[in-house]
Amino acid sequence: MNALAIGPFAFSADRFSAIGGMVVFMLAGSLLAARIDNRLGTWTTAAAFLGILGARAVHVLGHAASFWQEPWRVLAIWQGGFSWHGGLIGVLLATVLLWRRAPHITSWAILPLAAGLFVWIALGSLINGNASPRAPAASYVVLDRGGTISVAERRGRPAVLNLWASWCPPCRREMPMMADMAGSNPHVDFLFANQGEGRDAIAAYLRQAGIDLQTVVLDPFANLSRHYGAVGLPATLFINPDGTLAASHLGEISREALSERLAALSSSATASTE
Repeated sequence: MNALAIGPFAFSADRFSAIGGMVVFMLAGSLLAARIDNRLGTWTTAAAFLGILGARAVHVLGHAASFWQEPWRVLAIWQGGFSWHGGLIGVLLATVLLWRRAPHITSWAILPLAAGLFVWIALGSLINGNASPRAPAASYVVLDRGGTISVAERRGRPAVLNLWASWCPPCRREMPMMADMAGSNPHVDFLFANQGEGRDAIAAYLRQAGIDLQTVVLDPFANLSRHYGAVGLPATLFINPDGTLAASHLGEISREALSERLAALSSSATASTE
């Protein structure tokens, strides 16, 4: 999957490239502030703040019905959920304010913007350059039903493969929502592949948490994590009916992001059958 690990920290490609672009943007702005005008430093700070705020606000407004049910999740930015349209509005607002106060230095703002955007795109392209593996043919034991299941052989249905472990806090946070979404989308196979734990430990956790999952897969040696290159947990993989990887998400996933991915997966599956 498109992700990167730096020591104990794991980043998805989109987050790492966005962070890298933001760092270069701020550094370039600080350099210009020292050499040209210190108001450029104030502008980069304002542009970063308003950009992030606008990106989050537009995303939340676009999914208002979902956030209305759990308003605290507006602050759960670790789940992701940012709109580039909102980010652009925030940056433009900061630039307009700069232009009104100091029009003669506004043109310098192009340099940190261009540098940050270049690094963002370049890092994203480099990390996303890895080939996406097909679903493995190996079979895995199913916790409750007995028998085995193969990710590659699912009767031509799209699937969501969630890699998790009971010791993983973000896995535990997202699991109730994932279970709810699995029950609401019977046209998609949800496979919850536990990484590295034994049958008793898995069953005890699910029983204690009161979570009912239809298909819990035992992967005691974390073979699926290695196969897909998952550098951390949780990892959610969206698999087309033909076994190809449609998309992936590293880290805790939000209900909105999962809904969007499921819609895209279903559309792709429908188109392939026509």
